[in-house]
This record gives sequence, structure tokens and C-alpha cells, in this order.
Amino acid sequence: MGGRFLRLILMFDLPVETSKNRRDYRAFIKYLKTHGYLRLQYSVYSKLVMNRNVLKYHEAKLMANVPPNGKVQTLVVTENQFADMKYLVGEPSEDERVLTSDRVVEL
Repeated sequence: MGGRFLRLILMFDLPVETSKNRRDYRAFIKYLKTHGYLRLQYSVYSKLVMNRNVLKYHEAKLMANVPPNGKVQTLVVTENQFADMKYLVGEPSEDERVLTSDRVVEL
């Protein structure tokens, strides 16, 4: 089942020097959390998407919600590639264990 799913990985480095920067940062983090993005590391989030059409939709929504300053990058990998990620130090969080394509039910 995992072969059709994709993982959108979002990496960012946003400025927080001014109060507007901090407000933009908090709004962006809130957007990510409310739209199902999972935090992998401090400025690295991911989202499981069903296919390329859904991926395009989420990329367009991201473009509409990114702060005007800083650096925001995306990387798309298959769910199988993401599942092959190795942990050199540390272990996956509980959220990472729960949100896999194995747990998705197709109707």
C-alpha cells in the first residue's frame, strides 16, 4: 500500500529578530500543525499525501501561507523511501510511529 503515498518534507529557516518576524513564525507553525504536518525536528516537518494531485494542492496552500522572509524548502519522497530512514542517534517520536501509510485506511 505504501508505494502510492508520498511524503512532503518541509524544511525552513525563518528570522525571529523583530516582533513581526516572530508573529509570522508563530502563524506559520500554527498553520502547519492545524493542517496535519508532523514535526520531525526543530525546523523540519512532514506530511503524508495520497498522490501527486493532493501534493500540488498542499504545495499551493503552503505557498499562500509562507512568511515573506527566510528560507522555506520542500522535498518529496515516496513513503517507502521515507520509511527507510535510518536513525543514527535517537528514535522516532510517537507521532512518527503513528502516522505511516500502514495506518491509512482506503475507502
